[in-house]
Amino acid sequence: MVKGLISFVIPVLNEEESLIELHTRISKEVTALGRAFEIIFIDDGSSDNSWNVITEMAKLKDSNIKALKFRQNFGKAQALATGFEHAKGEIVFTLDADLQDDPAEIPRFLQKLNEGYDIVSGWKKVRHDPWHKVLPSRVFNKMLSTVVDVQLHDHNCGFKCYRAGVIKDVKLYGEMHRMVPSLASIKGYKSSEIVVKHHPRQFGQSKYGVKRFARGFMDMITVGFLKNYQERPLHLLGGLAVLSVLGSLVLSGVDLVISDKLGDLSTVLVGLSNACLSASLPLFAIGLLSELVVSRRDNSTNDSAITDIVYNQDSVVSSSKTNDSETTKEDLRPKALVVDDDPRIRRLLEFQLLELGFKVDQACDGKEALSKISQDTAIVLLDIMMPEKNGLECLKEFKQSNANTQIIMISADGQVNKAVEAMKNGAFDYIQKPFSPEGLQQTVLQALKINEVNNQYKEIRH
Repeated sequence: MVKGLISFVIPVLNEEESLIELHTRISKEVTALGRAFEIIFIDDGSSDNSWNVITEMAKLKDSNIKALKFRQNFGKAQALATGFEHAKGEIVFTLDADLQDDPAEIPRFLQKLNEGYDIVSGWKKVRHDPWHKVLPSRVFNKMLSTVVDVQLHDHNCGFKCYRAGVIKDVKLYGEMHRMVPSLASIKGYKSSEIVVKHHPRQFGQSKYGVKRFARGFMDMITVGFLKNYQERPLHLLGGLAVLSVLGSLVLSGVDLVISDKLGDLSTVLVGLSNACLSASLPLFAIGLLSELVVSRRDNSTNDSAITDIVYNQDSVVSSSKTNDSETTKEDLRPKALVVDDDPRIRRLLEFQLLELGFKVDQACDGKEALSKISQDTAIVLLDIMMPEKNGLECLKEFKQSNANTQIIMISADGQVNKAVEAMKNGAFDYIQKPFSPEGLQQTVLQALKINEVNNQYKEIRH
């Protein structure tokens, strides 16, 4: 993630006529704000000249453009997911390529986001679409807001603004691109909306048909289940099993009391009773198996759900570091340095180190870290991706002046190769985000042992 950078992720499917104008409008708005930006176009299997237009813009007009091409049409969700993987901005916009979304709304999105929200969604209050497209959409949006308890008028609107953490946490598949606020709400992210202008389509034709709404209802059921029963599937399936048993008992009771009056219908009631009873056992068994799956999943922590930590540093001291001498606890604590450009991650890492009894210092970038590291720094937790001087560059300088300091690299998704390269250059190990406290602390303690052994060997040699 690059501080201050805004990323625009734009799926493209046969939109050759609108791309240059879209690029011009986005560039104008963001330049006026004085913000650095990147535009990521994902050609989702276009059959027209869209790819050539994108590549020409990238080569001749704007170095901020990234051009990605699929070999065939994989769908909007896959296009967005791929764009999110390549986005480096701390704020990410999504919008359609057909010029129906107006880039002039960008400042208003940013203003709303700064009010404390994680997602801002556009609301096309006045739509320039045919009624048979607008009416089902409004019914669907009302139902979805009720099911997932995320109150938006227009979940389907492609014009949205996200904080980077949201797109890293939410995994898109199928046609879940319209469900991002709903999926994000499961992880505690807050959504809001602003009314946006919706322009009539100037070029091409709409890519959506009746199938979209049928699939949308299926996705709504999926998200509703995930939000309410993801951590307790037996509550749903077990409840259905109990209802099946009760239904079987009621049907059997009715048949028993008035079977002589029902005639052939009695056989039907018996069949339905047996069917309900037969369904209850598989439902209950599936619920138990689902609970087993959930219980075996690594739920030790969800660091992405933590927004801040408040603690008293002096109160978090390892008891193993105390003794009866007059030396203070602070003097006995090994020193650690946390280097990351994300203040939230720094606080999380610092908290874990304090629990182990370390004296912890922080640095927000490589330059500051180089000024703070010293010969008695035992451990450095070093992020790979940072502005100005990245983790690999810092590692080389650290090792030149502090050979015994153990460096543990912090790696995000897609950085594993760089983390392995860092280990070849002297790093002790790497930890991948999101990390578990147990795994982090175990790695740190192992590195601390190596540091202590090296220092003892150094003392013996002297």
